[in-house]
Amino acid sequence: MGQLEQNFENTLFKLIPQTKNLGIKITRIEDHQITVHGSYALNKNHLDIVFGGSIAGISITTAWSLMQSKIEQAGLKGNLVIKSQEIDYLLPVKTDFECVASFQALDDWESFKKTYQEKGRAKVTVTAQIVSESKTTSKFQGVFVLYQ
Repeated sequence: MGQLEQNFENTLFKLIPQTKNLGIKITRIEDHQITVHGSYALNKNHLDIVFGGSIAGISITTAWSLMQSKIEQAGLKGNLVIKSQEIDYLLPVKTDFECVASFQALDDWESFKKTYQEKGRAKVTVTAQIVSESKTTSKFQGVFVLYQ
């Protein structure tokens, strides 16, 4: 984990303390993507698979983290919230896993930033997927809004 990832992980746990209980670690922040490592042991349920609520929570957190880190890097000020979400559970998760969030298109961030600077409000769709044992086990899509 680099300094950018460590600093943002500290910010995440400060802004949303509950996320620390999910047992996640931010492993990589890239220009249009973020990767989070998730703990099987801290999120398993009575069936010895990762709890669906944890999968949803970690997916939202990872997508929100991509947005929040980009907002901070761009020096934008405002309130970031999730407007809507959808998740499909494809396979059970029986090991530690990764959650990877990204924009749907490469120009989504620039369009979002421009709209926000012009109107003081913007929204964008972020996708995330949980990957375990080299297989996509869930697909998440959320609409995030930044407003003043």
